Amino acid sequence: MKEVGYKIACSISLLFLGRLSAEDIRAKEISTYKVVFFVSLGFLFRMVTGNFNWYETGGCLLPGGFLLLLGFLTGESVGYGDGMTVIGLGLWTGGWFTGLTVWIGMTLSGIWAGFCLLKGKREPIPFIPFLLLGMEVVLIYA
Repeated sequence: MKEVGYKIACSISLLFLGRLSAEDIRAKEISTYKVVFFVSLGFLFRMVTGNFNWYETGGCLLPGGFLLLLGFLTGESVGYGDGMTVIGLGLWTGGWFTGLTVWIGMTLSGIWAGFCLLKGKREPIPFIPFLLLGMEVVLIYA
């Protein structure tokens, strides 16, 4: 992507993840309509900026597809909304960036889950805030 387009895509993604993080922390679920809107805008953004080809777009969808498969295999311990959000993030920022973001987010959420287990808390952990932190880490350090 061109530099200005990439900065716009990252800014929009950060704002979207920030909004969904608050919702995920508060309600432990996210709005399907907001996620579908984010994914649709991601496809549109790729088309308008001339970055839409099937091969590259397929690579952008892989991290989200992995999370959707993980959600299916675990009986939705990882929610489908998380997978769809990552699909949208992949469309906006690209496959490698999103894969690294998901990896860091999963690592951070795993560390948090360990602390929760040590404290004896057994409740669902919202993933979107960790995805937001992972994206911030990637933007700063990668």
